[in-house]
Amino acid sequence: KAGGVKMSVQSQAWPLGGGLDLVSPALQMSAGKAILAQNYECALNGGYRRMDGYVLFDGRTAGTPLAVAGSGPIRGVWEYGGVVYAFRDNAAGTACIMHKSTTSGWVVVSTTSLVAGGSYEFVNHNFTGHSGSQKMYGCDGKNKAFQFDGTTLTQISTGMTTDKPTHIGVHKSHLFLSFSGGSVQHSGIGDPTSWTLVTGAGEIGIGSEVTGLNSMRGNSLAITGIKQISILYGTSASDWDLKSFSPAIGAVPNTHAQMDSDLYYFNGDDLSSLTATQAFGDFESASISALVKPYIDARKNTTVGATVNRDKNQYRLFFSDKTVLVGTLINGQLVGFSTWLLDHIPSCVTEHYTGCADGSVMLMDTGTSFNGVAIQSYLRLPFTNLNSPHKNKRFRKATLELAAGSQATLNYLADYDYGTGGSSSSSSTTVYGGGGFWDVAAWDGFVWSSAVVASAEAYLNGSGRNISLLIVHTSATDPSFTLQGVQLNYSLRGLNR
Repeated sequence: KAGGVKMSVQSQAWPLGGGLDLVSPALQMSAGKAILAQNYECALNGGYRRMDGYVLFDGRTAGTPLAVAGSGPIRGVWEYGGVVYAFRDNAAGTACIMHKSTTSGWVVVSTTSLVAGGSYEFVNHNFTGHSGSQKMYGCDGKNKAFQFDGTTLTQISTGMTTDKPTHIGVHKSHLFLSFSGGSVQHSGIGDPTSWTLVTGAGEIGIGSEVTGLNSMRGNSLAITGIKQISILYGTSASDWDLKSFSPAIGAVPNTHAQMDSDLYYFNGDDLSSLTATQAFGDFESASISALVKPYIDARKNTTVGATVNRDKNQYRLFFSDKTVLVGTLINGQLVGFSTWLLDHIPSCVTEHYTGCADGSVMLMDTGTSFNGVAIQSYLRLPFTNLNSPHKNKRFRKATLELAAGSQATLNYLADYDYGTGGSSSSSSTTVYGGGGFWDVAAWDGFVWSSAVVASAEAYLNGSGRNISLLIVHTSATDPSFTLQGVQLNYSLRGLNR
């Protein structure tokens, strides 16, 4: 009772989703968004999903995976023909050595001598059209480009005085390479080893150091530079047409990644998308990272690389402080951003594998831990006033709905009045999920007698105009789960005076 009047208990519920919002005013922020989302990802169907783990990889199916032999970071990692290849400088740092994964671990691949210190890019392509003739192509800015057929690495001579291409791409049956000074060169049609004018090879200058080559939908190649973006239209040297798309803003090297028909990249200040419009051959660009700009600003000079996960519709931007910015997108529309904090320092990334500064290679999206280390996940929800910003409330219970695997142990903490009204004591609860409906779920694919949607409850005993919930989870064995919605029980206590 309050003053002899019994306070009625009210309830409000809302879905979770929308991702991180680090810039909106508190009163304008949706209650389902997050102001901290570490080791979560925005689920495609709504909610926040605890990320999957990773394991270290060397090709063996048993035993402790070993790092690639040598010194310094992994300089390139790539999958070709079902085998993973990793490049790392030798122990003396005098040459770069190519390794491949086998059932016995990493094994050296015999190659011509490769200068150390490069940053490798790769592409797999079949220039002949014959089955089984796909090859792996690469460059690193320190050596000649090369092609590799699974057995023999053959360097490609372009005729450049300084034949050390920095970026690589394939477009309209040409192999494209970029060189210092803004030079972009391409091979003859259908022959990546031919670099003469007679066979259709050629050179294009963009007036800016090149940072990436990306073949886009239709007859266009996006050539990104440090200070500009150009679009190359046409199909061959006979009809190339280079147009400046963005003469003032470029792209940071290694931050490009294509998903569906869109190209995502970091321009030094924001994450942007390059999207083909309905008008044939035209493009438009838009920033997608306004809500997480403070996070990016703190790390803008520490980018390592970017990749996509097509199964989860995610663009992932890796930083050298072990953090990752993860954006989920559907049909080019942003679902939301979240962040990861890994246990290893990344040095180069691909869709499934990440090279590390210590010479190890991670297989991503695998397992329930960081190679045996517990994943610590934090989700901080914004301060919500339950549509009555000037009224005090007595908060009584919070109920979190989630789709869990076999189990998940969550810890709650509540803060009141933007943090000035004190905090509740931590509350821990274990939920059991993985349930399914008879004759609907796959047999052995659900847990008998478990809930399809689990509920985690925490009793509260705090007062204030608003409340923010912090959900903490730490485990190396709990499978991933998705936080879907929140319900709060509370009583109104009158105007804040």
